[in-house]
Amino acid sequence: MILDSNLLENLKKSMPSKKEEAWKYTSLTEFKNTAWHFKSDIQTHLTHDQLHQLAQHLPSDFHNVVFVNGDLNQTLSDDLGSDLEIQKVIAEDLVVAENHVEEKVIKFANACLKDKIVIKIPENKIFEKPLHLVFVAIEKVPYFLSQKVEVEVGSRAHLSLLTQSINIDETTQNGFNLNLNLIVKEKAHVKLIQIQNENSKSYHFSQTEIDVLSDAVVMAFTMTVGGLLSRHYMHLNFAGQHADAGVYGLNALNTDQHADHYTFIQHSIGANNSKQVYKSVLAGAAHSVFRGRVRIEQDAQKANSEQLNNNLLLTREAQADSIPQLEIYADDVKAGHGSTVGQLDKDQIFYFLSRGINQYEAVKMLSFGYAQELIFQFENKSIQNWLLKIIHQKLDRMVNNV
Repeated sequence: MILDSNLLENLKKSMPSKKEEAWKYTSLTEFKNTAWHFKSDIQTHLTHDQLHQLAQHLPSDFHNVVFVNGDLNQTLSDDLGSDLEIQKVIAEDLVVAENHVEEKVIKFANACLKDKIVIKIPENKIFEKPLHLVFVAIEKVPYFLSQKVEVEVGSRAHLSLLTQSINIDETTQNGFNLNLNLIVKEKAHVKLIQIQNENSKSYHFSQTEIDVLSDAVVMAFTMTVGGLLSRHYMHLNFAGQHADAGVYGLNALNTDQHADHYTFIQHSIGANNSKQVYKSVLAGAAHSVFRGRVRIEQDAQKANSEQLNNNLLLTREAQADSIPQLEIYADDVKAGHGSTVGQLDKDQIFYFLSRGINQYEAVKMLSFGYAQELIFQFENKSIQNWLLKIIHQKLDRMVNNV
């Protein structure tokens, strides 16, 4: 469907502005001024060259499921049988809570939503390979794509879920919204990795909402290397006891890229542990924003929460904003936060220079060492290698221009 121009204009006007506290550091003015096109009913086909280019993003040791302009591509996708379904959206899928932080963005995205992806992992099932969802835009015009994903991981099941959004054409401006709802049942183990790797002209929005039940273990990681502007919202709610959640993020940004992360860790029930670590490597006039909100409810005794945001600036023009928020309504809890903004140590760079390593390689190696710590949180070697390759390529491009 293609939206009526008047409806589109009204939707744009209703988008958030910097007057709203949650969007204080992120402007959508240029996004609103773009003449966006929306999904039509015409099936899009990839050329041979596009198929070859896209295949390079599909590791053989992953279960790859590829969506091109919102449509499942059977040629590039692995068959997952009944574990994955494509369903039409119903009225209930479009309901958004009025007090939702991302209410306006989601309503805009829902206006062009047609399908939803539903993944149900049965209890006790263990996925040996990571499940890799790839969302590709190939339109030649400014194109806004919205995807909704619902995932339910059964009790004692194990799943590594990876999502990646990319462009085939590096010259086209695209907009992308991913709305992901994840339920992690009792004693399940889930690793969620989201990669934003779109071109330097694109806009990316994501809303990830996770419910964690008793004795479950969740690791969530967001890596942002592409896009002109990206906004990532993460809400993780503890709905049971004795669960553990690690929420991590890594930005590698240069030129005028802007990435805004808003995390909301909600301890609705006590005796749970949460940890947040977000890092940024910034060059050019890049700008990162981290707003980390932790809320420990009155009955959530014995909750334990840590939060850390570190930012490495490679240029004077780069900028980082960090806004920690702790809302504690229980007495017997542990909670803390920290934030740093700094540059590379000149003595460390001198050390490399004194041993015959040029400044370019020194900066690259130090930046890579700073970033890779988060990647090694994941023990799976195929995931590690995939993430390290992406961040290595991005840092190589960044340091070349420092």
